[in-house]
Amino acid sequence: MNPIALIVEPGSTPSSVMTTLDMAGIASRHPEARGCRVELLSSTGGTIQLGVAVRVETQAMPDSLAHYAAVIIPGFFAEDAGSLAGQLHSSWQPAIGLLRGLSPETLVAASCYGTFVLAESGLLDGRNATTTWWLQALFRQRYPGVRLDAGQALADGGMVVTAGAMMAHTDLSLHVLRRLYGGTLARQLRGIMLLDGARTSQRPFMALQRNFADPLIQDAADWMAQHRTASASTRDIAAALHVSYRTLHRRFKAAAGMPPLAYLQALRVEQAKELLESPRLSLEQIVEKVGYSDVSAFRRLFARTTGLSPAQYRRRFKNG
Repeated sequence: MNPIALIVEPGSTPSSVMTTLDMAGIASRHPEARGCRVELLSSTGGTIQLGVAVRVETQAMPDSLAHYAAVIIPGFFAEDAGSLAGQLHSSWQPAIGLLRGLSPETLVAASCYGTFVLAESGLLDGRNATTTWWLQALFRQRYPGVRLDAGQALADGGMVVTAGAMMAHTDLSLHVLRRLYGGTLARQLRGIMLLDGARTSQRPFMALQRNFADPLIQDAADWMAQHRTASASTRDIAAALHVSYRTLHRRFKAAAGMPPLAYLQALRVEQAKELLESPRLSLEQIVEKVGYSDVSAFRRLFARTTGLSPAQYRRRFKNG
């Protein structure tokens, strides 16, 4: 089978690059994937700095990626949205151009910030996709034509596969090898690398945004954090901040991606997650502490938000 292309640029995450190389190397020892190999490509060729202490040797990208069995874009580091946009418009432009001309029969995959590279190429338009969860609002804003579900750790959109935050690249690499070489090989790799398949969702790991550029929204978020156990309506919050209901609701939803009361509920779930990680309190005590009286209703809210029941969350994340 033709090789797999792994496109890297300065700042690509070492863990995702090395994970793909390791998994492909292990796969090549099995009959199903004999000859499996990965070629490291970059826009310039030569030595590419991935991190503080990691450098890799790459080939310059060819004029076409047509002869590759699959193309993988790893995650990379960006300090903020402006830095991410700058990298997309500079170092990643050659890769984006080649992706636009890629045959629809070629399997393409990306994780974390690398999903923005795929989206820039247009390959995700109309497809199911995921991305790193803390940039989902930016992703939706930039690429409204993508069917984004950032709750998923991995999304198979046909010949385009995406994964979420950094460690989901392991699942992405395994999925690509499964697509190329079959389920038997994937099961063998999972056993060798102790991959249990438990990371199907990013939702249990999602943290609520606490800092906002808009001073009004920051004040509202702070007020709700201080009064999270109180029974409050959006009108109560608006009155406390001396603004109108409509102004608060409109600006809060634009900044946080949700109405104020949904944010208040999410704050309560965040507090419950912290309390569940310690075994000292019962669920009933935790529900009361976060401002609810109906345990069943809170259990449903928690499961809807995190994808896990409170008991499942405690078993998975308890700190002992």
